[in-house]
Amino acid sequence: MNVSALSLAYSLLPRASGGIDVASLFGGGAASFSAANAHIALKQAEADKAKQLEQAAKDPAVQRELARYRRVVEDAESVDDVLDDPVARRVLLTANGLGDQADYVGLVKKAVMSDPADQKSLAYRMSETNPAWLAFATKYNLQLYGVGKLKLSAAIAEVSENYIAEKRLDALDQQIPGLGSAVLFKTLAPQIDTTMKVLGNGLAREVVTVALNIPKEIAYQSLEAQERAIERRLDVADLQNPEFVDRLVYRYLVEYNGAGLGGLFV
Repeated sequence: MNVSALSLAYSLLPRASGGIDVASLFGGGAASFSAANAHIALKQAEADKAKQLEQAAKDPAVQRELARYRRVVEDAESVDDVLDDPVARRVLLTANGLGDQADYVGLVKKAVMSDPADQKSLAYRMSETNPAWLAFATKYNLQLYGVGKLKLSAAIAEVSENYIAEKRLDALDQQIPGLGSAVLFKTLAPQIDTTMKVLGNGLAREVVTVALNIPKEIAYQSLEAQERAIERRLDVADLQNPEFVDRLVYRYLVEYNGAGLGGLFV
């Protein structure tokens, strides 16, 4: 490590606030974000997790949203009462890895209220591209228990905890673009064992295509063509290797912030 890199490393040691020293990383602008900075940002984000979660939990907006969720669930007489409330719906879905689906109310209702044991159910079929659908349907089994499981104090507490964790990642993204996404992808990668799951998960698609310089325009191609585009650059089996995933998210963060590595994968 050269002197300038060493100085940078010391300047980025965890602060009492738990935040990232954005000024040091960017030098006043995203254009100066370098490949060396990405490693430091990722390590610091993971090292400061507890402080970041504490900050997210104290955020007034987060507290209001969680209070609204609890109130709606406790007063609900049906699943529709929960899913028809935009705040409660967003909190519940975000806490279960489906936050990007919150605007698709009709689809959400059909999927999460379908029978998780039925291989023809919507939740089961959609799990081929995003396992979170079946995980949600299985956990709460809304078609069998209705709103019952959602009302359990343990379930409300789990939703709150998971939602705060997601908000921590959002805060990381605001501090350094792509950082929260990179951290989250590392936790999701072991579940992504097919190319279809890369394409079906918005986060996985984003990280993989940006990291490997795959044009976003592939979204306009046939599904088969999209699969080929991914598979030419990525062996999905490698996502089970933590060291490979570390390199992939590092490259994603570098490319996302415009400090590209060109054709080099490190």
